[in-house]
Amino acid sequence: MIWEIDDSTHAVEGLDGRGRPRPEYAASLGLRMAPFGRRVLATSIELGILVVLQLPLLLVSLPVLLNAAASADPAAALTDAGNLGIVIACAAASSALTTAFVVLQLILHGRKGTTVGKAAAGIRSVNVRTLERPGFWRGAVVRYLVLGASFLVPLIGPVLVIACSPLFDPERRGRGWADMAGATWFVDVRNGLNPYDVKRMRIARKTAATDLADERSELPSLATSAAAPGSGAYIPVTRSSGGVVGAPRGETYTASAAPGGADAAVVAPGGAAVDPAGHPAGAPASGPREPVHPSVASSMAPAGPGIPWTPPRLLPDAAPPAGPPLPVASRPAAPARPGAPAVAAPPVADASSPAVVLEFDTGTRIALPGAGILIGRDPSPAPGDNGLTLVPIEDPTKSISKTHLALLRTGGAIIAVDRASTNGSALIRDGAEHSLPPGQGVTVRSGDTLLLGDRRALIRIG
Repeated sequence: MIWEIDDSTHAVEGLDGRGRPRPEYAASLGLRMAPFGRRVLATSIELGILVVLQLPLLLVSLPVLLNAAASADPAAALTDAGNLGIVIACAAASSALTTAFVVLQLILHGRKGTTVGKAAAGIRSVNVRTLERPGFWRGAVVRYLVLGASFLVPLIGPVLVIACSPLFDPERRGRGWADMAGATWFVDVRNGLNPYDVKRMRIARKTAATDLADERSELPSLATSAAAPGSGAYIPVTRSSGGVVGAPRGETYTASAAPGGADAAVVAPGGAAVDPAGHPAGAPASGPREPVHPSVASSMAPAGPGIPWTPPRLLPDAAPPAGPPLPVASRPAAPARPGAPAVAAPPVADASSPAVVLEFDTGTRIALPGAGILIGRDPSPAPGDNGLTLVPIEDPTKSISKTHLALLRTGGAIIAVDRASTNGSALIRDGAEHSLPPGQGVTVRSGDTLLLGDRRALIRIG
């Protein structure tokens, strides 16, 4: 038998070239520095508990010991007092309770990043490099040894180590000398991300790693001359979680300047002009031809003559369905599963459509106007999204993509389309959760719940 030993090291994210933690990475995850006032509050709570635990010693044992020390014969004074057993019991109780409390604090801080005072103040401690639990020995024991050593110099030591040293942190993250020694950092879990929430932390790390792909930037034009025969051009067609999906070279379509796109002519790959129905422009149909999907013509913006254009790859290869043109191209409907929501392509908006309201779990209510809405942290429309209202959703954990989901109004139905979001979308109906395939429209109804990353939105229609 051959034994394999995995000697791979755990990759630590958010470090610079010298292996030092980058504050901007932690900020991108949603971690916030714990306020100094609440850190003082947490320390005060823990010191108050220690004082309470020392009360038996301070109120019973200490006065007797001081009186005995002031007498000529301390041993005789303790024996004659008649309460030597009570003195010893009170001193032992205070010592045992204090020791148990300190050990509990060390274990909680090393394994959970919290203590009694920090839990009450909404603070957690993490390792400054890994943003995970600080560890028992360095994160807890070493740190508390430095804090304890500061009390060897009365008043001045604690003031310097606890109160003043965080002011000299070069990274301005409130880390004092004890935190430097223990490699710890205290974060605010009331107003920021809780690093011990495994699901949200995983989503935040994944989003931070892929967020650059969602950044909108001005891309240089890669278009070539339309006069050159057989020339192609890179035309942005739609968006995905990795950026913009472009048309492949070689299969060039050209839209005319006919406004609205309804009467636009399209140049097929062979170079012949055809109308949106798939017949030669300006000539009657002669023989069977491969039809062009009506959504291709309807989604083309008036671009002027000679502008190369390629239809989205999300269009089905089969013949187009009957009915009005589609504003957004979608994938073919998947086979229906028992209990799964109906799947449909989004048709054009109708003024007679019912009123629709989305109620988010944050309390936000959004009415569905016009043809529909495009939801995300910073949504941006793709070609064919004409008439959609952009609805930005605040999401500190970044579980929602910048362009996450489209909700489209129809004459008698509402269509939800996931826009290739990073964390996906789902629909809850009758207690069952159904994932939304990217780019595929799904009919929703009143009472359904949409899942967008970590956010929930209840749909009310009518």
